[in-house]
Amino acid sequence: MGSRMDKVRVALVGSGAIAHRHGYALKQNEFAELTAVVDVNRDNASAFAAKWGGSVYDSLDDCLGEVDAVYVLTPPSVRPDYALAALSSGKHLLCEKPLAASEADARRIATAADEAGTVAVMGLNMRHRRGFDRLRHAVHQGKLGRPYHFWRQRFGSGPGATGTITSKNWRTDPQYVVGMTVESFSHDADLLRWIMQDEIVSVSSIVYGTVPDMPTFDNNAYVLFRLKSGGSATITASWSSRISFNDCGVLGESGTAFLYGSALGNNGIWCSREFHIKTDDDEFETIEMIQDDLDEASYVNETDDFVSAIREGTTPRTTIWDGYETLRVSAAVLESSRIGAPVTLE
Repeated sequence: MGSRMDKVRVALVGSGAIAHRHGYALKQNEFAELTAVVDVNRDNASAFAAKWGGSVYDSLDDCLGEVDAVYVLTPPSVRPDYALAALSSGKHLLCEKPLAASEADARRIATAADEAGTVAVMGLNMRHRRGFDRLRHAVHQGKLGRPYHFWRQRFGSGPGATGTITSKNWRTDPQYVVGMTVESFSHDADLLRWIMQDEIVSVSSIVYGTVPDMPTFDNNAYVLFRLKSGGSATITASWSSRISFNDCGVLGESGTAFLYGSALGNNGIWCSREFHIKTDDDEFETIEMIQDDLDEASYVNETDDFVSAIREGTTPRTTIWDGYETLRVSAAVLESSRIGAPVTLE
């Protein structure tokens, strides 16, 4: 690890919707080459390869000898087999979030990554978004003083928003189903840890779903966290809102900063339109208009970060253990809601 190579040859496993963001990102990096595409649906893999490049293979084992790194972009319940195969063959790994469908499987992957000694990162692309990075810098540069509260709320229309499943989606496929708390909530929990540079020690939550015919599928989570520093955090997330908007901010002892976004022109759950900040040294609040849409840019930044870590030995912005920690938080959120009481994280 750390020695330069001409090109990082990549096998991509899973050619669904999110794979096209990664395909685009790999195409933009002059030091990366999409070499192999693997999918249980060969027609999907062929269509993907025709657009973004690479040869189609029926299994990962068939192409491991041809590549340096593996992107695992399958539904989370089947990620462990692919991730462990890549790591046991000494390959670098980028795994989409969530790392797995269970905390135990996530730990297996993270432990295997440590043993392999290769670069292993989580696809937590929100860390590569301009807006969230702007908020993080305000906190880490001390502009807000000691941070004591983080909040994040996002509302929008996702799978099952109107109470029924109206489109084909792996998230609601009985074979692969995971709810919002395991799937996209991982971004929110990770942003909390990353922006605050803190760890979660307890969770109190209410989680529920709005699809009566699919009781194992949740699409709403309302969560209160206690942090190791003594601070607090709240995350409120919904896939069943008819109106889309979001905000994310931090209260500090000498300042406040937050991001705000709506559905005007982009995804209201994840875009940022405005950055607000006011400190004790400021007479007025500053509002900076930003255009941080949910597009390919964060995936390009993520791929650049991963490829640089492989070729140059730089420290990647995420590690595979970040994936484990976020899944551990999701499991605690679900358990707290199930038992109707706080859950402590050791």
